[in-house]
Amino acid sequence: MSQFQTTPALLTNGAVQEYAELVGSHHRIYDDLGRADIDAFVHRIGGASEYAVDSESLHVRSPGDFTIFIPHHTSARRDRFTKAHELGHYFLHYLYPKSPGEAKFGRGGRDRAETEANVFASALLMPSEHFKRAHIELDGDMWQLSARFDVSPRAAEVRAEVLNLR
Repeated sequence: MSQFQTTPALLTNGAVQEYAELVGSHHRIYDDLGRADIDAFVHRIGGASEYAVDSESLHVRSPGDFTIFIPHHTSARRDRFTKAHELGHYFLHYLYPKSPGEAKFGRGGRDRAETEANVFASALLMPSEHFKRAHIELDGDMWQLSARFDVSPRAAEVRAEVLNLR
């Protein structure tokens, strides 16, 4: 699968986070504790996920028809983040600019588009109000927070830092 340079949405990180949470709320992906059902969401909006030969990527054939490719060698929590990251590319870099036709997104390093997809993934998986409540309830315990939102402890730490909870 060929890769190309992704044009960033050029939204602020705050706007990306807000957009991700609006997408999640609009599609009702959260349970009462704020945990996102990513697999059901991907399926419901016309996507699929498959194991890749090499690394994670996204292939969009048209709106509502896409495949997320995840590596064979990663954990379930990492796979959730990868799916949310690729959804970031789908919403921010395909649907938001109303891209026509097919598009392919692959790991492109540490450019602005990759940062936007990571910010989107973090906010989608750990919506701010739910995360803040859980942070108080769980006394800031990153292991418990990571279990609550089914993310890595490092992802929970970064989210806490972004939300000024650390």
